Amino acid sequence: MDDLRISPEVEAPRPEIPAIAVEVRQGRASDRDAIATFLERAYRRRAKYKGAARWEWQFVSNPFSHQPTGLVPVWIALDGDQVVGQIAVQEAILQVGDETLDAGWILDVMILPSHRGMGIGHRLYEAVAADAPVLVTLTMADATRRMAERLSAVTLDHVHQLTRWVRLDSQTIRRYLMVRTATHPRARVAVRLGCDVGQLHRLLPLVVNPVLWARDRVRPSPGVSDSTRIAEVTRFGHNMDELWERTRRDYPVIFPRDARFLNWRFVDSPQPRYRCFVAEREGRTVGYVVLRHAESVELPEGHIVDLYAARDDRQTIEDLVAHSISFFGSDVAALDAAASMAEFETVLRRHGFVRTRTHRPTCVCQDDGLRRRIADLSGGWFFSKGDHDWDQIHDVEALAEEPD
Repeated sequence: MDDLRISPEVEAPRPEIPAIAVEVRQGRASDRDAIATFLERAYRRRAKYKGAARWEWQFVSNPFSHQPTGLVPVWIALDGDQVVGQIAVQEAILQVGDETLDAGWILDVMILPSHRGMGIGHRLYEAVAADAPVLVTLTMADATRRMAERLSAVTLDHVHQLTRWVRLDSQTIRRYLMVRTATHPRARVAVRLGCDVGQLHRLLPLVVNPVLWARDRVRPSPGVSDSTRIAEVTRFGHNMDELWERTRRDYPVIFPRDARFLNWRFVDSPQPRYRCFVAEREGRTVGYVVLRHAESVELPEGHIVDLYAARDDRQTIEDLVAHSISFFGSDVAALDAAASMAEFETVLRRHGFVRTRTHRPTCVCQDDGLRRRIADLSGGWFFSKGDHDWDQIHDVEALAEEPD
């Protein structure tokens, strides 16, 4: 199963629609209630995953925030006193070579249907870019990509999403197909007919599951090596800072994986719930992996959210992937992971993962020199599902129930 990112983002401008006097500005802490009302209207049933606890964690108590007192990294469009659109920024720091830069992830790009096609999204993106030196987006809708490209964004090298199918069932297949066609009425009708009349969702497991069984018998996934000890932790310690300092130069461009980031991103996050594992060999920390089981409202998947080790440490990468497969066992329909580095993807594929989607991140820079440098390093970025807000709860029930 591949990642689902179906959201009502902005559309391309339609000049024939009369302009509306909309104010675009950075949000203030005092705008929280108005923004919450907007999120309820924009996300509907999925708004509960954008609530007060996540707002506080992502935008207020973020340790990498550099906003003046009273401001939040959310740019809003106001029609009168109503918020009708927004672009949020998850602030971060970015390592480019030996230089550390203030940066941000573009996320939650939303315009209400009543105000789409008026260029509001472009105005919001321009306002954000004027205040942020580096803006990165990993997964995005086509409209968001057009906004970035209008600001001379650098398109980075691909990030592959990979899936290892474990055990398929008819209900999961039907839900998956209905969600994937949620914004394509004709395809949804075809899927519904295929399932109701042709029983497609019941036939596929009969064909696929024997192949998966044979795969696991012929090429079983290697287990964790005897020399590696992998233990669960409730919080990351100073040993992660030592690992980061020892390995960070392996990656030309990366959002740092030190203890401060890891604890904020995976331990302090209000949701989803993560399980964190640290690998040691010969008394030294050599890597970690962050995993999570899908919530009940999601497809029954296991997610390898973040996996890190020295770039040339094939043994640790192998062991962490093997541990992940063992951790989820046969309780999930599929495992999901992402990799931008060939060293990581090679190991995942050796363990039965296959490419299911390809993403092309973008980077918008204020400084022309930095933009050229980023372009030269476009294939050297380290990305995982722990970056951006890629890993979040996708309520497939809400998506599957949306009308045709």
